[in-house]
Amino acid sequence: MLKKALKSAIGVSIGVTIGSVVLPRVLFSELYNNTYPPILKQILLYFIISYIICFLVALLVEWIKAKVLNADNR
Repeated sequence: MLKKALKSAIGVSIGVTIGSVVLPRVLFSELYNNTYPPILKQILLYFIISYIICFLVALLVEWIKAKVLNADNR
């Protein structure tokens, strides 16, 4: 259950990071000025935060699935 949540959180957090930091910075580079953090710092921050949230959500889903399956077996 824990391994599955760890693995599924990686892909989602990479997607969130690319979609919310990398693509906007590349496509709309004229909108970003010196007030934004450096791109590497923002990528790491978004990746870590999204990984933690995705891991907790995936773990909750796996826990609920395990509870439902155990309730059906009784």
